[in-house]
Amino acid sequence: MTTASDVPIILTGQALQSLRESGYSVPAAFGEVIDNSLEAASNSIRIRMDEGTDRRKKRHVHQIAFADDGEGMTPDVLHHYPQIGFSTRYGRTDTIGKFGVGAKLAALNYGRRVDVWSRQDGADPWLHVYFDLDEAIQAESAGELVQIFPPSEVAVPRDISDLLPDGSGTLVVWSKVDRLEHGRRAKDFDTLRLEVEKELSRTFRVFLNDGIVIEVNGRTLLPHDPLMQMSGTWSEEALREYYTSGEGKEAPWKPQPLEFRAETIMREAVDVEGHTAWLTVTLYPSSVTRKRGIGGDALAKKLRVPENQGAISFLRRDREISYTNVPRIFPRGVQDPDRFIGVEVSFTPELDDYFGVRNVKRGAEPHDQLRDKIRNLLGKAVPEARAKLEANWAEARRKSNQKTGEHGAVTQAAAEANRTMPKSRARSDVEPERAFADLADDVLGDDAPKDERDEYLTRLKELPFAIESVNFPGKQFVDIQHVDGKVIIRLNTRHRFYRETWEPLKEIAESEPGTRHNEQTVRTARRTVETLTLLLIAYGKAESMHEHPADQYGELRDFWGMFLDSLMNKVKDVV
Repeated sequence: MTTASDVPIILTGQALQSLRESGYSVPAAFGEVIDNSLEAASNSIRIRMDEGTDRRKKRHVHQIAFADDGEGMTPDVLHHYPQIGFSTRYGRTDTIGKFGVGAKLAALNYGRRVDVWSRQDGADPWLHVYFDLDEAIQAESAGELVQIFPPSEVAVPRDISDLLPDGSGTLVVWSKVDRLEHGRRAKDFDTLRLEVEKELSRTFRVFLNDGIVIEVNGRTLLPHDPLMQMSGTWSEEALREYYTSGEGKEAPWKPQPLEFRAETIMREAVDVEGHTAWLTVTLYPSSVTRKRGIGGDALAKKLRVPENQGAISFLRRDREISYTNVPRIFPRGVQDPDRFIGVEVSFTPELDDYFGVRNVKRGAEPHDQLRDKIRNLLGKAVPEARAKLEANWAEARRKSNQKTGEHGAVTQAAAEANRTMPKSRARSDVEPERAFADLADDVLGDDAPKDERDEYLTRLKELPFAIESVNFPGKQFVDIQHVDGKVIIRLNTRHRFYRETWEPLKEIAESEPGTRHNEQTVRTARRTVETLTLLLIAYGKAESMHEHPADQYGELRDFWGMFLDSLMNKVKDVV
């Protein structure tokens, strides 16, 4: 019992209740336990979340177990494990942990009880300690000392005994978990599990890449590398599936050969007060960047490309402690194409103060001269990466146009819409094979490889419409042929309308928002080009309703193109 003069500096129960609000995400909390396992020389770490229901039949995670095959703890160290502030590595700069608070605060953040079993040899018994917040509050209310009882031999519950390693190791169990109901941290159990897998696979990617095994509910994690320089990652598996059996299998811009590793744009040392950090900047491979405008599709989301936009990964002693945007550090601000640029800063704990590392190893932001040095280096590397990305997209567009033509995507979609529209009534004396061959010459050139030409002709014959931008003399805006029930439209690239209106719109439409044009401008340009293409297809379709469209409309087309050229020459800047 305390006397009137004995006032404890901390009301343990209330203080621990307050510390439950540490703000850990679930993956970050798990990471604190994994850190301890890695420091204990573990090769295999197994995590299991157990789902249950409360009295209201609401689903929730009620228990979380962590097992490793590390060195285990001596009885004295085990006794102190639940003690906040205790660490065998306190204040050291050659280890992952440093302050002795992470794993304890993480446990309290989600549960009200933590049990720990450990042994240093397979022949030894499992020794056990625990801390129960409810018991601590009750003891404190009764005026008793809140303490951790010495380790004792306590059998591991049967429902988690299958996680135990055969030899040395440690088992940590969080129970009385009261903050992981469905809808609180995630909409359901599977979503929570996937989020844990996703974050841990990135946070501990170096260890996973080097052979450490981490399992979550029986699933072995593959590393996720935001630089995309590691092999054997789950991103690589997703890409391989996409290009062998998914949508990318027949993509006209499919890179050959497939490359899954990013190009290194910069790897530079950043020296601060006798210590060195490393800045690495990469550009994702063409198998990921693919073509312009699909950086947010299903594959991109699966590869986590959108969340990489402007993010910097900070690695402290090979363990990621932050993956986020740093304000005003990217040149000209963060832009949409930057999602394809990987940026990593790796450093040792000696630089913790310069990176603003806190005691819970979450968050980092370079300070003062260090920030300036990193910003200056990014000012060189990021524009170079952006320029190379633009060149890669231009090459993808060239390949795509070779196979599908400039208007391929719209004509494919229009062909699907045409299934329920009236069918052509046009008659023509033009020999179909000759007409198709002439168009192939106009688009590909008469020296195109035979396989490329054959592929173009095969696709052309399958579609009811073909529209191509080609170069031909005269003031004619479009030339239209009706052949074998198909409409072939040539858009004249020499015409004033194409040069002054269509081509500039197309350039904006093919750009990525944030480079030179905002998102609304790019979206409007894309819809405008799409609609103009449909306007021509619709006109050609309308002509095909006549039995002899060339006789009926040929002169009209000639006058249309001539008058359009004349009016555009005389009427400018009046709106």
